[in-house]
Amino acid sequence: MRYLTSILTAVVLATATACNSSDAVSPSGSVVGTWNLRTLNGQTLPVALGSGAVLDAEQLRLNNDGSYSDIASYSDGTSFTEVGFYDINNNLITFQDQTDGISYTGSVSGDVLTESNNGFVGVYQRN
Repeated sequence: MRYLTSILTAVVLATATACNSSDAVSPSGSVVGTWNLRTLNGQTLPVALGSGAVLDAEQLRLNNDGSYSDIASYSDGTSFTEVGFYDINNNLITFQDQTDGISYTGSVSGDVLTESNNGFVGVYQRN
């Protein structure tokens, strides 16, 4: 979960503080891969945001080198990309958003990643 200062900021959850490359693991193994946002604050996507925008999809990619990218797609055809770094210790994941200069945390349990940022809770499922 990745959110900007504007409503777009509030929608785009993602990213991290440097990770020690391919050694990033959760209790069930590596967190590297593609994760798709399933719910935002308990609502299944698509989700209408306060600004009138509708978030259709969001994809978080966690890379071996500790970097990440998060792409949010909206119903009007626009998208927003956030990049940063992540670090994981046991099942706690910390994101350092380089796009907005913020950090936030989450947890990983198997193929489910939950992020919490600025009052928004996003639940992702690994592909």
